[in-house]
Amino acid sequence: MTRCLMLDVDGVVVTGRPSDGLSWATDIERDLGIDFDKLAKGFFAPHWDDVVLGRRDLRTVLDASLPDIAPDVTADVLIDYWFAMDARVDQDVLTQVDALRTLGQKVILATNQEHLRARYLMQEMGLARYVDGIVYSAAIGARKPQKAFFNACAAHANAIPTNLILVDDTAANVAAAQGAGWRAHLWTGEQDLIALVTKP
Repeated sequence: MTRCLMLDVDGVVVTGRPSDGLSWATDIERDLGIDFDKLAKGFFAPHWDDVVLGRRDLRTVLDASLPDIAPDVTADVLIDYWFAMDARVDQDVLTQVDALRTLGQKVILATNQEHLRARYLMQEMGLARYVDGIVYSAAIGARKPQKAFFNACAAHANAIPTNLILVDDTAANVAAAQGAGWRAHLWTGEQDLIALVTKP
């Protein structure tokens, strides 16, 4: 059975804002007038788990939260800014993904995302052209490093754990994948993806 590479997105394929790789929110106060600490406390801390697990809709939650955080900013303006500023693609990684798929390697994105950004990644950023699919947290109701996430990935790929490989930049996710019987590698941005995936 062909092995399947499950590839993390943020920190591996996508590496921050396009201009310099810094966090998407680095200049959010200058650009949109939003105090990120207020956004973190008023939106991310109380609501992000529900959003990224698909229990609540991102736009709906932001519509309710933003009046207390930045009343002059709409949910759509923030979402458009966020997604555009968190869209630096590591083209070298995608080139190596192309090469792996040419060799018969199946490649699926395995990522903690809510629905709108998952769609943005695949369609607007064009990642669908480079991979065989995506498994993301809001669609399955589980997130890395939860065991249910890895079970869902295995089911999606129709593969047994020993034929699954995770490349991820978060140590806890790598450890959880290994605990589920996968091969898994911590991504530092300095490795050769092909060598990492194809080594015995």
